[in-house]
This record gives sequence, structure tokens and C-alpha cells, in this order.
Amino acid sequence: MTDTSQLWYSLNKDCSDIPKTPVESHSDSKEQTNKFSDDIKALGEYFPQLASPLVTNKNEQGLILEISLKEIFVLCPRGRCRLDRYSKLQEYLKENYNVTLIIKSQKTK
Repeated sequence: MTDTSQLWYSLNKDCSDIPKTPVESHSDSKEQTNKFSDDIKALGEYFPQLASPLVTNKNEQGLILEISLKEIFVLCPRGRCRLDRYSKLQEYLKENYNVTLIIKSQKTK
């Protein structure tokens, strides 16, 4: 073996578990649904009226849900009890189901 081929072999011998083709990443709605499915299920149990907009996509009048930060933190726990931890969930509900989720904290009262 020449020096070049020996170097090539030593660099590539431990790469047997790495796939030869590039792994494609798709950010489709299923990943989003899986990401928020537990949160939506918990909110659906807390707000029974949430079940109908989730079945029918984007009803015209929309739905406005109001919950305190402490209550949503119990239903949908995050790392810290802060409003900004739920912004992506609020965006997801608004864009996909026309549901406005208003989270009230003691600071915003």
C-alpha cells in the first residue's frame, strides 16, 4: 500500500455506519404535528370547543382561547414557565387552524 492509499484507508475505515447517500431533511406539516400533538391533545381536553376547529381546517370566524401561563405550563410543560416558550405553538394553531391562543401572565394583567 502506498502512503496515499494507506491514509485514505485509515480515514475511511471507521465510516462504515455513515450512509453513502445524503440524508434529506423535510420540514413538512407531519413533523410539526408530531411536535405539537401532545400540546394540542392536552389543550383539547382543557378546551372541549377546540376539537371542532381541529377537525375542520380553518373555519372562517376563528376561535379565541384564553388561558393563564400557570395553567398552560401544567398542561404543556416547557423548560421554563415563560410566555415566549409557547410562541411557536401559538403560531402553529393560528396558521393551521385559525385558533388564537391568548396566554395571560401576572405581568401582562
